[in-house]
Amino acid sequence: MLAKYGVSVPGGNGLPPGQAMGDGSFSALMAEATRYIGYPYVWGGSSPDTSFDCSGYICWVYTRSGVYHLSRTTAQGIYDQCASVSQGEAQPGDLVFFTGTYASGSAVSHVGIYVGGGRMLHAGDPIGYADLNAAYWRRHLYGYGRLF
Repeated sequence: MLAKYGVSVPGGNGLPPGQAMGDGSFSALMAEATRYIGYPYVWGGSSPDTSFDCSGYICWVYTRSGVYHLSRTTAQGIYDQCASVSQGEAQPGDLVFFTGTYASGSAVSHVGIYVGGGRMLHAGDPIGYADLNAAYWRRHLYGYGRLF
């Protein structure tokens, strides 16, 4: 169920929407997240020592920045902890989720940090920014979520 304005509608996980990240939290998140730009994508990676996969990167960055303690899990596991928000409601620091980017065995297969302006920072190969308006990302978009 997609939670919109505190009402569940089909398509999300049923959690009520949280509050958007304040400027101080987003700055702390981005200070940590941008440290790893250029690191290679490594399946199962979850620290700078091993490099990162998408969910390892998100868990590390949110936890190490002090913004949100997020134990290591999968992209689906992160989605399951988020309140769904519409694309129009998405704020920098929210998460953007994708489906079908590989055969993951779950609906959500990839996650990135929404940074605003139609862009995300994610563990691609290498870690970096991506344009969410690119055909590939539009085709695989699953939804937006907020941990707060």
